[in-house]
Parts: sequence; structure tokens; C-alpha cells
Amino acid sequence: MRSGRGIAVAAFGCAILTQGRARAQDAFLQGVFAGTVGVTDNVSGAAEPPAGPGPEADGFGTASPGLVFTYATPRTAHTLSYTFAASFFFLHPEASSYSNTAVYSGRFVTSPRTSLTLGASGSQGQLNTFQLEQAPAAGTPQNIAGGTTNFVQGSLNEGFSVQLSPIWSLGQAATFGVYNPLQDRPQRTLSAANTLSLQRLFPDDIASLALSVGYTHFGNVPVSDTDPDTPDTYTSREQLLSTLVASWQHDFGHRLSSQLDVGGTLAADLRGGADALARPAALAALRYAHDRGEAEFAYSYSAAPNVFLQQIQLSHQLTLRAAAPLRPAWHLSVEGSAGAQIAQPVERSTEGELTTGPTTRAVLTDVALLWSPVLVIPDFALALRYQHTSQRAEARTEGGDATLLFRNAVLVTVSGAFPRRMEPGSRISMTQPFGSAGPEGARRRRPTPAPEPAEGSAPPSSGHGAR
Repeated sequence: MRSGRGIAVAAFGCAILTQGRARAQDAFLQGVFAGTVGVTDNVSGAAEPPAGPGPEADGFGTASPGLVFTYATPRTAHTLSYTFAASFFFLHPEASSYSNTAVYSGRFVTSPRTSLTLGASGSQGQLNTFQLEQAPAAGTPQNIAGGTTNFVQGSLNEGFSVQLSPIWSLGQAATFGVYNPLQDRPQRTLSAANTLSLQRLFPDDIASLALSVGYTHFGNVPVSDTDPDTPDTYTSREQLLSTLVASWQHDFGHRLSSQLDVGGTLAADLRGGADALARPAALAALRYAHDRGEAEFAYSYSAAPNVFLQQIQLSHQLTLRAAAPLRPAWHLSVEGSAGAQIAQPVERSTEGELTTGPTTRAVLTDVALLWSPVLVIPDFALALRYQHTSQRAEARTEGGDATLLFRNAVLVTVSGAFPRRMEPGSRISMTQPFGSAGPEGARRRRPTPAPEPAEGSAPPSSGHGAR
């Protein structure tokens, strides 16, 4: 972990020394940093008795330096970033965690009407259930398992978009990911997915149709065994998810918009002759966007793999995310998220049929009060933050006790970036179901027929497959 810290410090210094030269080459090098001091009442995400030993309290600190390099030409844009994140506990050093993460993304204008996006990411480190890397307004309820795990993970993604006409566009996107815990029997997860989408623009609306097909392989899945005298057994799962969704987005004005997605999901187990499991897929969202404030209220029902629990989960999810100024004269703002999730794993029953397992309910609240001496909040901010996580998992055996997990944390965070970027980014992470990349912020309005785009200019987004 010390070598990782040295790399991060050197990278941060490099950003300061080379910033002037980088700008002359249509490039930008930026150092970023976030640090935290806080206390929590559940260090390792331990379950309440009798299912677990019970939570233990401790103080902690985190440090997350990084480096972001961007390079752009009239036809390409590249971003390369490295982040080292570490958390350490004062009384329980065994629960400390760290990670090294590198991410690349590139966009290429391949013709006046087509564009290509490529991306790759890789992470290595020690994962603990107590994670603080995401922003307060990006929180999503996520079912977790207790303990600490050393891991390696990586992903690749590709997207291609075609502007068929000023109002019609076609998109394709593919992803591949691997999550590999470093242990004797690695519970490895491999996933691959491909999405095709068609989009139609109207004066105040966007209609689209998206078809996604995803394959997931879970390796070394432990089989439930209530007899302590028999050896543990393991199996593997191969599941296929197919989702077809029709989407309608409508603008009520320059600041308020809505989205309604309706479709269905078909889950199939590729190991065995079980019938496929069909479920609906849906999203309803109301979004507000302003120069200084943003908000989203969304409900979704979708299916997605959970690499930590080695399950494909069907989940109802309700989220509220917001960021807004409190006293602009004092440079005070607030941001946060609140969410609830009801999830069921897709698994084979004792009769060999594909069905849903025990229900898990999770609630997440994450709120921060920020002070920033400049209006562009992402450049520097001092935050007082509160987190609450609760999870209730039903027992697999009839009459068994449910597993309960609670965790609260209060922390003070300082974050900053140098040199300053003048483009303020979104503080809200919009809901992204069905493998979608989500909305891209302010989208094209009142699409009247337009002349052919000039050579070297980027074509408009094609929705789901544009990233």
C-alpha cells in the first residue's frame, strides 16, 4: 500500500508542474484529492446477533489522491485517470482497505454521421464493506456481504452510434467485465452484454427502443449446507438476461423532464433444463436540472448481477437524489441521496426450476453539507456528511432468523482539484437501469431539419448506445 501512496503523490505533483505545458498541446492534466476523518458504529458490516457477532465502533480516516489527463483533437477526445483510495481504522486495522484504479475512455468521430466510444478500467486492492468512494448524491442501495476481500477486477466497453437522419439514430454498446477475489476458491464473476437501440427525436420528446442481452458466469458458488459434519460443496452458475424496453422522455420546460420505460426481462439458466423466468422491466423518473441545483426522483424494477453475492437479482428500487445551494452568499450547499431496495436472487430450486430466492431489503441515506469558496463546487469543498445503511435478509430455511445489518457514520471530508476546471459537472448520478448509460444532461431540443454535419464535428447522441 505504501508503493501505491508514493505513485499517487508523485502523480499529483506532476499535475502541478506540467499543467502549463499540457494546455499548449490541447491537453489538460489535473490532480484531484479527497480526505476524510470520521466515526462509525459498524466497522466491518457485521450482522446483528444471533446471525453475526454484532457491530463494533471505531474511528477511521481515508485518503484518495488521483490524476486525470485529458487530450482532445477536433475528431477525438481521450481521458485517462488513476486513483489510489485507502481507508484505515484506528482500533481495527484488519478492516482497512485500499484500491488502485485506472480508467481510460475515448470518443472518436469516425465520419460526419458516426462516432465510436471505447473504454477500459482496472482495479486491484482490498475491499471492505465500508466504502466511501462515491459522492453523497450518487448513492444506490446495494446488498452486501460482510468481511474483507482482496480482489482484482476489470472491464471493457465499446459503443457505436449512427445518425440516420436529423431525427433518427441507431446505437450499439457492448461491455465485458471480470471480478476475481484473491482466495483459495475464487468466487469469480464474468459478464458480457450487448445492447442495440433505436431513437426518434420529437420537438419536446425522445422515444427509443432498446434490446439488451447479457451473459453472466458465477464460479465457485458455495452450496447451502446446514450440516456442519459434511464438507462444503461448490457449483457454478451460467445465466442469460434478455431485456426489451421502450422509453419515452418528455420535457416540461427548460428545467423539468420525465422518463417512462416499460418492457420485460427474461432470465434463463444455461446449466439445466429449467424454464425461463419472465418478469417486467420498468423505470419512471422525474428530473429537475438548474445551473445550481439538480434533483431526480425515480423508481425502477430491473434485473442485474451482484458480483459480491454472486447472484442475478430482481429488484424494486426507489431513489431520491438532489444537490442545491443553501446560502450562495456563504458558499453553502447540500447534496445527498436516499434509496430503498427490495431484491430477490434468481436461482434454481430443489426441484430444478428457476425461481426467486429469499427477499433482501436495503435502505441507504447519504447527506452532506458542503462549503466551497468558489461557485464551481467540484474544485474544492469541505463537507460534513452522514451515512446510514440498513439491510434485512430473510432466512433460507423456514423458521430461521433473518439477518439484520445496520451501520451509521459521521464524517468530515475535504476534496479538491488543481488546476481548476471551469466546466461544472453534474452532482447527480441519474438512475441507469437495463444496461443503459443514462441521459447525457442537456439534450437537443426542438429538432428541426438541419444541414449535414461538418466533417470533424461530433454527431448527436444516440441514446443508450452512444457511450
